[in-house]
Amino acid sequence: MRRYFLLLVLMLTHLLLFMPFTVSGSGIDNQSAGSSPAATSPGEAKTVQPLFKTISPTDAADLIKQRQDLIIVDVRTPQERKQFRIANSQLIPVGDVMRGRFTPEADKPILVICAVGGRSYIAGKVMASRGYQEVYNLEGGIESWRRAGLPILTDPEKYPNQ
Repeated sequence: MRRYFLLLVLMLTHLLLFMPFTVSGSGIDNQSAGSSPAATSPGEAKTVQPLFKTISPTDAADLIKQRQDLIIVDVRTPQERKQFRIANSQLIPVGDVMRGRFTPEADKPILVICAVGGRSYIAGKVMASRGYQEVYNLEGGIESWRRAGLPILTDPEKYPNQ
């Protein structure tokens, strides 16, 4: 438990030090890091900012149906994943994301999930800061997905070496 607490502190420190937040009249905009269009002069190249967005379970289900190239990343622990999981998701523990051990193609959309949305939010912000162009966080995690009545898998996973 202490190890997870230290990892969480490390992730939050990284988030606070390296993630841009903007403050508006309605509060802190933390839905998309730098997603506002950059002002450019005529003839100047426009930089594309990564998209980071937290989406509802129903929006995530629609995204899964619509985007065949979507990568679904489950950042929970293997023990948590044994209970239930979303079809076609791959287990990449949050620590591996933080250490840069997960390197998908930067132009593929990524949906990040965890138990209740906290770890996936941090992992998604880290991915967006590393240049992944389209990153989505599942609001409320797999718990909200399950409560929404969306399909989950509970059977044991089959691995090639089993």
